[in-house]
Amino acid sequence: MSRENVELAAGDPDAEVIRRAWSALSRKDEAFGNELHPEIEVVPFGAAMEGRSYRGLDGVMHWWREEVLSTWEVFQAFPEHFQRAGDKILVTGRWRAWGKTSGIELEMPATWVIKLRDGKIVFWQTYTDRTEALEAVGLRE
Repeated sequence: MSRENVELAAGDPDAEVIRRAWSALSRKDEAFGNELHPEIEVVPFGAAMEGRSYRGLDGVMHWWREEVLSTWEVFQAFPEHFQRAGDKILVTGRWRAWGKTSGIELEMPATWVIKLRDGKIVFWQTYTDRTEALEAVGLRE
């Protein structure tokens, strides 16, 4: 079977890497970093609006500790559907966050475009607009 544009089956090793990473991130567990490739590049939702990304394991873990953990009382990601699109994986789900000082509560759909290398996440970008994520991997609704 081609690895192009197919839904990932339950237990797929690539999907499990992503599930472990998002689970650790949601628990505020340093094990989050275990699922990341040393050459990781992350483009979180807010950074994408500013044209920024975080590179390398140290850069991503710094972002996670200093921007995510210090800002949000709760920051949880829930991956629900996994679809291979060429060399990337399109993950749809949702995220929930509560601001530490602002008290703001957010719960919204999310789509992540993820690439793995050597069994680790080497790239991910977060989208709040599913159509933009589909376009980023060459798919359409």
